[in-house]
Amino acid sequence: MTTKTLKHAMPIVATALGRKFGVQVQVGGQQAATDGQTIWLPDLPADSRLRPVAWGLLAHEASHVRHTDMAVYQTAARHSPLRRTLLNLLEDIRIERAIRRDYPGTEATLAQVIDWMLAQGYLDPPHPNEHPAQILTAALLLILRHRVLGQQALTQPAQEAERVLRQTFPPALVHRLFGLMTEVRALGSTAEAVALAERIQRLLDEEAQASQPEATSASDAPEETEHCEDEDGSDTSAGEADPASANEQTDETDGPDAAHEGTDQPASEIGDGSAEPEATSELDGQAADALSDGQDPASDDLLQRVLAAGEGDLGADLFASVRQVLTTQSGDGDFGLPTLPVPEDPPCHPPFGEVLHRQVEATSRALIARLQGLVQSSQMDRPHAVCRGRTLVPTRLHRAGVGDARLFARRRPRIAPNTAFHVLVDLSGSMNNQTCSGQRAFRVALESALAVALALERIPGVSVAVSAFPGLGGEDARITRLVQHGQSIRQRAGAFQQGPRGGTPLAQALWYAATDLTLRPETRRVILVMTDGVPNDWAATVEILGLCEANGIEPVGIGIACDVSALFRVGTRVEEAGDLKQALFGLAERLLVA
Repeated sequence: MTTKTLKHAMPIVATALGRKFGVQVQVGGQQAATDGQTIWLPDLPADSRLRPVAWGLLAHEASHVRHTDMAVYQTAARHSPLRRTLLNLLEDIRIERAIRRDYPGTEATLAQVIDWMLAQGYLDPPHPNEHPAQILTAALLLILRHRVLGQQALTQPAQEAERVLRQTFPPALVHRLFGLMTEVRALGSTAEAVALAERIQRLLDEEAQASQPEATSASDAPEETEHCEDEDGSDTSAGEADPASANEQTDETDGPDAAHEGTDQPASEIGDGSAEPEATSELDGQAADALSDGQDPASDDLLQRVLAAGEGDLGADLFASVRQVLTTQSGDGDFGLPTLPVPEDPPCHPPFGEVLHRQVEATSRALIARLQGLVQSSQMDRPHAVCRGRTLVPTRLHRAGVGDARLFARRRPRIAPNTAFHVLVDLSGSMNNQTCSGQRAFRVALESALAVALALERIPGVSVAVSAFPGLGGEDARITRLVQHGQSIRQRAGAFQQGPRGGTPLAQALWYAATDLTLRPETRRVILVMTDGVPNDWAATVEILGLCEANGIEPVGIGIACDVSALFRVGTRVEEAGDLKQALFGLAERLLVA
């Protein structure tokens, strides 16, 4: 173990960010991925330089979970590799703008990922000799991220990418393409991003079709005009046409696109109006020189090659490299501990909840009365001596002889307990065994948990959550949330209709409860575990218990018909729910009264 503080443990930090973004995050395992609902990240050492990269990936994937319509996205991505790549880069821009509006701090987090990619060579500008589809998509990615997202680290790569783009493709196509790119800022949904990707591909298709007849007419032109006579009887070949008349013909026929070929400023159109005029004019001059030298950027099959591009001809997903690198580091995690389980919410059955509530009402009422009395009495601290008052302190009267006037007693009210509880209920298969009273152990645990939660809920300054493990399907990697902090215990009583299943992933459950309590604002935190005391992984359980104690979280064990003292420093044993009021009251002073 390389980290001794829970606050810096990657699963807890990732969970905190996940809660902030409103997404589910699971840390551990061998992958960095998302399925559109849950985000998986491998654990990394606290001193790993890749941690900022992982937080940037988390922010990016969280923005997809929050803002991407995966059904629309996946349907459109199946059209062609080119469509998928165009849509991916447009959607990435859109969702990152969206999450930056929701959480402005993510701008710096995402910028750290871009800095890392740039340093690793994942954001180099395209080379003129690369496949034209790679040039097109790589240039659009760099230019849009620089101009639309304002990622200033990409200034030089974006300028170089634009230069290569202009050298490769016809100026009219580039101009129309940049005109479409001005709409990226206004994209408000995945469907709109899909529509823009379709328009870009349609533009490429139209230009590819238009280039065919133009090439044919150009080859026939010398035969038709080679010996044309002017009105004065002089011969003028097609290659020696009057420059003035040629300019007039261009002005009359080429339309608005041609009018901007020499003065196009796409950077200012796409960006925020702060383009670099010198760089733009230089690029335009280079494009004009290329044309004047007889270079033809739009070769016969250039656009056809773009439209027919396969997966290997296009740039990979920008964040795929991040996922791959993080995955390779998955074996160097902070802990030799299990994956943080994913929470799931069970169905709530109100009729069953009312019946169960009545069954434990007597126990919970007794607990409430005794715990409230204990807390209220402890909230009046021991009297301290003051110079004025109405009640003398008999044991201090002799102090008057030495001039000490502090002879009167005064009580000061203490602050409420300010404690957060997380109750864990073991629902493993072994909890189906009978106790000495004839009850099933899992029923004793559920009734006890409900009674405890009802009692603690009534104590001022106490917050309580209840979870059951393993998950509903017996999965170790999941945990069942019966009650969350702030929810009404009585209204959630119907969720306690649970049965035994699977093994005893106590280590995972403790890991989840510790994460939950670490993120709570209360100054005191207690994990209350109701179990038969036989975890799947004894070593991992002991390790997490030690980690909790080292970080101020107090684990308390209640053994259901078993002794849990081998695991928990503080614990007790109960045979049935009715025994709990006596057992728990013996722990109450330590749990609620400092």
